[in-house]
Amino acid sequence: MVWNPPNTLSASKIPALLQNRGVLFGYRQINQPWSYYARSICQIHNETLNIWTHLIAIFIHLSMIYQYAEKCDFYREQHSWTLLIFSVCCIYSTTISVIAHIFHSKNIDAHYSLFLFDYAGAYMYAYASGLIAIYYFSDEYTYDMIVNVYLVAHLIFSFGGVVLMCIMKTNFGHKDHQRTRKGLLSLFFSLHAILLSATVARKYWLLMNGDLQYLASVTNYNWIYLYFILGGLSYSCHSPEVFLPGMFDIIGQSHQIFHIFATLTQILQIRAVRFEISKGYASYGHPSLPSLFILSTISLGIITFICVLIIRIYFPVPNLKKEK
Repeated sequence: MVWNPPNTLSASKIPALLQNRGVLFGYRQINQPWSYYARSICQIHNETLNIWTHLIAIFIHLSMIYQYAEKCDFYREQHSWTLLIFSVCCIYSTTISVIAHIFHSKNIDAHYSLFLFDYAGAYMYAYASGLIAIYYFSDEYTYDMIVNVYLVAHLIFSFGGVVLMCIMKTNFGHKDHQRTRKGLLSLFFSLHAILLSATVARKYWLLMNGDLQYLASVTNYNWIYLYFILGGLSYSCHSPEVFLPGMFDIIGQSHQIFHIFATLTQILQIRAVRFEISKGYASYGHPSLPSLFILSTISLGIITFICVLIIRIYFPVPNLKKEK
């Protein structure tokens, strides 16, 4: 242990289901009023940086929207609409994550409920990422070939991802089932990643065959892939805290690193989109602002409803096993 902030608990003093691997100290008190957790935003504990990394990310996204709005007309420029949707979904998912990290320590019920909604927010971001992939990152030939099938498949994968993440959390959330949970999730996410990568596969193929037209674009995608992979590894491997338990209780946890990489990935995605627009590479797409807003709203409503159903049906509150 490097430092145990005052008025915090060790892992042995809280339910096992609220403990994080490799994090031994710095846990907030449980079963306190909601106001206690709201005030903890400005206190030191093992969730402080998880909260603030995403709070800062929200302001970064708002700043980027403002800066881009000064250079384009969101009302009239059709090719900026999908970028606006993506930015809004990033802010939404990040806000839900902040709320989850602030209040989940109250008890096991709150922990599971809030993180199921956090998963819904995460897949709203994934859904928006799929939209910019087809409308901005694909070339015209790929767009014409796959757009209709792609949008349907991507919507199905987005809903399916939320359902799978919630079921895995409620049924395999305990540390004894981590391998089963992560194996199934990794398989599903890999399939979804292949679908999204289909939008840029032809650009990579052209580059490999000597066509340098999309070199700058592919370079942008490579950085996005790199940061996405690094974020995923930090999230799934619980490194470095599992190797030095107690050393990274407050600063340096894998989840904090994951938040940073997630934000950097989103920033790179927005910059890549702006590059595609500036070069005219995205002029072939025909996004519809009403359709995008309607789809996003319906997606949000259905995903939230699914999460509530899973909480009540698959993990009913009276049957929660409150481990000590």
